[in-house]
Amino acid sequence: MRLIAQIGIVAALAAGGAGLWFLTNGGNGPDQQRAGAAVRPIQVVAAQATLGDIDVTFDAVGTLRANEAVTVTTKLSGLVRTITFEEGQPVEAGAVLVELDDTEARAELAVAEADRRTVQQDLERSAALLGRQAVAQARVDDLRIALQGAEARMNAARARLQDLTVRAPFAGVAGLRQISPGALVRPGDVVTTLDDTDPLKLEFTVPETALRSLTNGMSVAAESTVWQGEAFTGVVEAIDTRVDAVTRTIAVVAALPNPERRLKPGMFLTVRLALDRRQNVVLIPEEALVPIGDRQFVFAVVDGKVQRRVVTIGARLSGRVEVTDGVSAGDLVITRGTQRVREGAPVDVTVEQPLTALRPAMQG
Repeated sequence: MRLIAQIGIVAALAAGGAGLWFLTNGGNGPDQQRAGAAVRPIQVVAAQATLGDIDVTFDAVGTLRANEAVTVTTKLSGLVRTITFEEGQPVEAGAVLVELDDTEARAELAVAEADRRTVQQDLERSAALLGRQAVAQARVDDLRIALQGAEARMNAARARLQDLTVRAPFAGVAGLRQISPGALVRPGDVVTTLDDTDPLKLEFTVPETALRSLTNGMSVAAESTVWQGEAFTGVVEAIDTRVDAVTRTIAVVAALPNPERRLKPGMFLTVRLALDRRQNVVLIPEEALVPIGDRQFVFAVVDGKVQRRVVTIGARLSGRVEVTDGVSAGDLVITRGTQRVREGAPVDVTVEQPLTALRPAMQG
């Protein structure tokens, strides 16, 4: 009986405690607390979609090459008599770079010129005698043919003499010297290199999707890690006639002025090509985008509640995105707090000021 009485007392105390808890909590159970939290607005930051202009650009990497480049070699064998160029110095077109010993060649030319004069004199005497029928017509004809042969030998000797002087085929900068005075050179031996480095040619590739915007004369800006913070500008001067079947890209060549010759052939540059200028387009902050799979979404604020929208984007730039469908100018899109909102949820919005300064955009 005593045990039963003790159990009854414990049960009574438990029931009283439960009633007291219910009275003090006033019905604020878990369900009612969740219901109260659901209707409480979520603090978010939003920005207004604006209208603006974008310079659509494409970023690529390119390599510099000389406007004209040649490896200077000799055509004939001979001893190097004189070297007249300085390494790394500009030379004019036709300037003498190297002279080989021409003593033997000059002697051969003198012999050829003497033979030509002898035949010429014989022809003139025979032509005079032909009028008095003192010589046969066949003799005169043979001398005319002999004169042509003598002139050809003389011209060949003169050409050999000229080939002993190595000249610059165009204006440019001479490279490192590969020969020394007194050295015996043979046909094809390298003398030096010659590069025309103003302007330089910048070669890079762009996707075939950019073909509709590519034209000769388009502006190009390039940067080098050597000259950081400095842009080298030029224009497109050539577009390849074929698209690479594997990479689906097309080669483009731009002319880059290089009057101070700070850029060198073979250097690696990053390229920004201005493809288009889009005017009066809808722009939103890039942080408003919520990618899911292969689609892009934004959370818009309509009458104080969240509305999720699928958007189509165009050009991008640092901090801004062009929206071609899904958002109109003046719409509010959430930029901070997108992880905490859901469709139809009420929000307390803080509107941030729109960006006004736009930089060139990359193609989206």
